[in-house]
Amino acid sequence: MEAFRRDGDVGSTDNEGNENKRQGTISSARFNLLSSMVGGGSLSLPLAFHQTGNLLVAPILLLVTSVLAQQSIIFLVKAGVYSTPRWQQGASRDNEGDSTAASGSRQNNDLISNKKGNVSYENMASQAFGPRARIFSSSLVCACCFFATIGYSVLLRDMLEPIVDSIVTPPEGMGGGPTLARNAAMIIVVLCISPLTTWKNLTALRNVGAASMASVLTVGLCVAYRSIECQLGVGGIHQDDEGDSEDSGSMQAFPLSTKELLDAVPLFISSFICHFNVLPIHNELMCPTSDRVRQWVRTSIWPATLFYYLIGFTGSLYAKCTPSGSVQGNILLDFDEDDPLLLLGRLCLAITITLAFPMLVIPARDILVRSIMGTQFGRRFLSSKPNNQQIAATYNDTTDIPCDIAMPDGLTTIEFESMEISQIRNIEEPLLALESLGVGGAPPPEDDDEFVDNMSASSKQLGCGDTDSKAARTSVALVVFWSAAALACSVQSIDVVWDLVGSSFSIMLAFLIPCGAYLKLARRKRFDGIHDGGMGFRWWMLSRAVAWIMILVFAPLMVISTGNAVYNSFFSKK
Repeated sequence: MEAFRRDGDVGSTDNEGNENKRQGTISSARFNLLSSMVGGGSLSLPLAFHQTGNLLVAPILLLVTSVLAQQSIIFLVKAGVYSTPRWQQGASRDNEGDSTAASGSRQNNDLISNKKGNVSYENMASQAFGPRARIFSSSLVCACCFFATIGYSVLLRDMLEPIVDSIVTPPEGMGGGPTLARNAAMIIVVLCISPLTTWKNLTALRNVGAASMASVLTVGLCVAYRSIECQLGVGGIHQDDEGDSEDSGSMQAFPLSTKELLDAVPLFISSFICHFNVLPIHNELMCPTSDRVRQWVRTSIWPATLFYYLIGFTGSLYAKCTPSGSVQGNILLDFDEDDPLLLLGRLCLAITITLAFPMLVIPARDILVRSIMGTQFGRRFLSSKPNNQQIAATYNDTTDIPCDIAMPDGLTTIEFESMEISQIRNIEEPLLALESLGVGGAPPPEDDDEFVDNMSASSKQLGCGDTDSKAARTSVALVVFWSAAALACSVQSIDVVWDLVGSSFSIMLAFLIPCGAYLKLARRKRFDGIHDGGMGFRWWMLSRAVAWIMILVFAPLMVISTGNAVYNSFFSKK
């Protein structure tokens, strides 16, 4: 086991080497994914529940959307693994003529050495659909993150509005919207959180994600408490208007119209959008085996789904206590500004939004940095040159599998998906055990070489420092963040942007591209290794069928939802 303890010999290169290691745990990955997904958009779910029927149709839509979102994330991770260029693992084949034990040991030491991955969304799309898809997918991710940052900035300003107005009296007759004092308060918060957008790793933001989730949970509990008070008729909430709105009912099983159903569907979908951060988080997850990846995704999606049901259902019940008999797109706007409990909710939501900014800025920043570093100007003036110690720390590190990974009976499964591996053994047996990884001296199974190659490649780096520069990272992050905040200062309402982004960009980013890329790359990488008639082949075909069904469902849904959003934004008379 001495080969696994060599990182203590690196000495002064520990810090540099750590930057190139996978340091993310399932817990940190979960909080990062949740903070990318759960935020201000959850405040629109009470309206979605009210429009679609909070007793039956809305819970079904929420459940179906969560299942499809979970599967789309799995497809995205698979496509990312399959998209890794094969040349990166060429070094592990240099001595192919040597003994199989030595070759297997080197190859699999790379697999378990926890070197950080380098898979990106735009590279995955390029590998699947061609070079033009790189530009399109990069623009798509940047646009989604940029507009979401603008929307969150506007929402932050709205949450700070009661506090700011109590200090600086707004102009007479001024309702909601931008004022000098409100914009100044929002800009101050943006400046305070800006340093977090320059951090290199998402794993470093794990504590930020935990604080964000605690804050948004407090918001949900505040909304639920007031809504229950409304249903019980206590607290004196809109008692004068209760009779006017009671006829509309706060509980219903079905949507009142097809139009309201179309209006609500994008709200459910946008609540699960976190796909721009999936691959960066996966790149940092320690020992990203099939079981660990599925556990990470599953334990992120289902807590979010439960929270969405809590705030969606209870928030929709508050329609009974509003003058209009409905709820607004931001449920907090239906409560009195001087309500002390909801003032707490506003402050917590402001904290949640503030802590979510890095999760929105960093994906766009990294794509832009990679694009800049690929130019002659970036390579000449912005690239950081690795020193010999950094190179040694990157390529000589063979650290242990992290101790927090449970390995019962000394075995661990390292496949990404057993159904897509050639049927070499009984599917119930572990495909690769530690003995097969060279630890016990035995060579790896020859039939699994291609899979090991792919997983080793996904764990390697393109190189130390050749695509990373602190100066480029900082400058691009500040330009993206501050320009979005500057545009938010002049935005009266973000409804138009939310409708268009939620109905078109989000569906394409989260469902169409991941499913399409998986279909292309899975067939290219796996078909030759799967034989007709076996269990693995049937599972492989089922997985492809699910991806096709999702494309056939979401492609027309995107067209219909986009048309409906355009109609609502520019032609509706309401």
